[in-house]
Amino acid sequence: MAALVFKVGTLLLKQLAKPMASSFQSYVMNHPNARRLAIGVSQYAHRFEVFVSRAAEGRTGRAFVADMNEEKAVELASKLVSEGFVFTVGAGIVFFEYDRQQRKETAKKKAEALERSLAEDKAREERETATRINHEQSDAIKALHERMEALEAQLPHIIERAIAAHHARKRGGFFGGFLGPRGGEQAAAAVQ
Repeated sequence: MAALVFKVGTLLLKQLAKPMASSFQSYVMNHPNARRLAIGVSQYAHRFEVFVSRAAEGRTGRAFVADMNEEKAVELASKLVSEGFVFTVGAGIVFFEYDRQQRKETAKKKAEALERSLAEDKAREERETATRINHEQSDAIKALHERMEALEAQLPHIIERAIAAHHARKRGGFFGGFLGPRGGEQAAAAVQ
């Protein structure tokens, strides 16, 4: 919305520059010192125009350029003053627009840098969290591995006892221990 208002404002200022240029022109032409200066500038502009047109035609060498009469000089001066005012207003608007765009670009770059910095911070935190979780999992795996080795070390003894208990139950006597000593007592004796 602000950009639209700015664009309309610059368009209005450009349109107002033309009537303002004619009032500026009439002021310069009615003020004696400004009129003298404008006529001098118009005489110089006339000489420069003749020099450029001769160079464009391929003519070389010095040529005498007579001064314009006062009526033509005033007419050219009034055109120069009017066009110069319009040009100055237009150049000021272009400069102001350029400066505004540069400030907007700078703000956009700062916002992007801040966003990038926040993303980098978040990624760093996620990496640190992942590293911490990885270490915790590694420690847990190491603890499980140690417990597994301890169980594997105890496994042959447990298997031996289980086999001995099984054999003791089998030797319990005729009909599975009904007529002889109890299998449970023998198994307990064999284990000890």
